[in-house]
Amino acid sequence: MRYSVTEARVIIEQLKKCSISDLNTLFNVETLPMFEELEGETAGAILALNPKNPWWLMCMIKILFKSPLGQWTGKKFLTSFNKGKNGYGINLFKSKFLTCLFKFDTYIKNAYVDDKPCLALDYRAHRSSIFGLVDDVRKIKDGLVLGRAYYKFPWRKQMWLVGYFVLCALNKDKIM
Repeated sequence: MRYSVTEARVIIEQLKKCSISDLNTLFNVETLPMFEELEGETAGAILALNPKNPWWLMCMIKILFKSPLGQWTGKKFLTSFNKGKNGYGINLFKSKFLTCLFKFDTYIKNAYVDDKPCLALDYRAHRSSIFGLVDDVRKIKDGLVLGRAYYKFPWRKQMWLVGYFVLCALNKDKIM
């Protein structure tokens, strides 16, 4: 299923009302999205941030994803991913200067939270200010996925949960 921009905004606003506990429950559905469901552009939003995030990480998120310089609007999935095959994509921004930034690789792996299958969006192979970021993504409804963003700080042994985001697959004729 794909959504119009208006439908995606309504869905996103509904999900922004969810608590971290509600988002944990939704993520535990354990359904993998198919490339065909996400191919092309998606509308996205940050739903909730980990309240234990350090202050400087919260500032960095605000500057990179929610500032007048550029607002994160979603992701674009460019090549297929499936078991044993990597794909790739890029983040989309509403900005005068850059509309696409932060490439990521896509592949199937086990999630950090429960060691069960998820789609990984891995930024580590692409040198950028978000080096160390890996998103675990699961389908919660056709054309709708929930992601858990993790970051690997050099001084920590384990990945750190940064927060949740949502992506809605957009109609291919839409596009923002």
